[in-house]
Amino acid sequence: MPPLSALLHPRRLLAPLALLALSTAAWGQDYAFPTSAEDYPEFYPTAYKDNGGTTDWNCGDITYTGHGGTDLGVGSWAGMDAGRDVTAGADGVVVATHDGEFDRCTTADCPGGGGYGNYVQLLHPDGKSTYYGHLRQWTVAVAVGDAVSCGQKLGEVGSSGHSTGPHLHFEVRNSAGRSEDPFDGPCSAPPTYWVSQGDYAALPGLACEGAPACAPSADLTCGASITTRSDGAGSTSAHAAYGCTTWAYTGAEQVYRVATDRDEPLTLRLSGLSADLDLYVLDRPDCDGSGCLGASDGPDSSDEAVTIEARAGAAYTVVIDGFEGAASDFVLTVDCAGGWPAGLDGGDGSDSTDGTDGTSDGSGDGASDGATDGAADGSGDGSGEGAADGGGEAGSPAADTAGGDGALGARKQPGVGCGPGAPLTGIGALIGIFAAARRRRR
Repeated sequence: MPPLSALLHPRRLLAPLALLALSTAAWGQDYAFPTSAEDYPEFYPTAYKDNGGTTDWNCGDITYTGHGGTDLGVGSWAGMDAGRDVTAGADGVVVATHDGEFDRCTTADCPGGGGYGNYVQLLHPDGKSTYYGHLRQWTVAVAVGDAVSCGQKLGEVGSSGHSTGPHLHFEVRNSAGRSEDPFDGPCSAPPTYWVSQGDYAALPGLACEGAPACAPSADLTCGASITTRSDGAGSTSAHAAYGCTTWAYTGAEQVYRVATDRDEPLTLRLSGLSADLDLYVLDRPDCDGSGCLGASDGPDSSDEAVTIEARAGAAYTVVIDGFEGAASDFVLTVDCAGGWPAGLDGGDGSDSTDGTDGTSDGSGDGASDGATDGAADGSGDGSGEGAADGGGEAGSPAADTAGGDGALGARKQPGVGCGPGAPLTGIGALIGIFAAARRRRR
């Protein structure tokens, strides 16, 4: 790793800072249980997040003081040696990984990964992050910058870092870096972050939540020119990848529907930028990485343009998204000769429009669900979190806070849990997400 002085160079800090300024999402993601269908029957909860007073989300005692996540056992060493998959709970971008640490820790103080040992951190389009800690040595299957889909394998359960036996530590943090309880109950703040939460002391469901289809904020055709901001009225923050390129996005996106009544070349031009926005043209509204016809992903604030061979009467989805949380004013123009197809519902969008006065035709969702950062943590932060790991490394996330084995779940093997660690705050947070900035193209 480069020396700290190199990482703190002002020009190197600009890209990570963009990640800290994620916009409020219009769509809050929910999670699938983070394993494969094959290994799902082998898991069971051993400790939930401490919501204060050594109390779990259901006002029970399946937790321990200051615990910041959810611990999930797999049957002790035999289960670990059989290889139990750890998968992404939702679509996202890999922003940190660590591998190579000893994975049969029983003392809750083994070094590496800031206490998490071998781990993966995902950043999701709604601004929250999920952490997958204590993984088995050399099983991390993703790299920083990868766009991953819900259910994709990240690694295998182990006992690395601050652990006393094989388990997965699953943790959700909001965009401010505060731990949140994904379970909704009488002693935690709503809402649930699971697609299907399940019963107390049981498991959430395996079903993934599909990202909503892109919601166009206006219909455009030949000759249209629209001026607005990427994070302005009608924007959403629900999508991370669009195909055509390997880039993944964490900022707000603007979406438009474009059509012509002729078979002809159609060019989309994006100009007037002050930050790094990219342009995508899709043949469908799914915005799930499929159907990409063309992309323009130039560096920094350079103009973007995409030309496609449009078919008469076909509707195309145009997406403008900010790389690493970038937001900017822009002008989007549609160059072609035709008009809005007579048989296609929607307006013709041919008049120039000033987006600052309202670009939406009412079809964009634009509404925040208010649940992005939902509940404040408010629990256990004062118990043991101030102790430095000592065995961690720059760029690692926080591990669990101080605690012993805690109360056992229905099938908890004795002595399995997490050990003490330190929260990742201040400059540590910047260094921890610096890795995401290294993947930008130029």
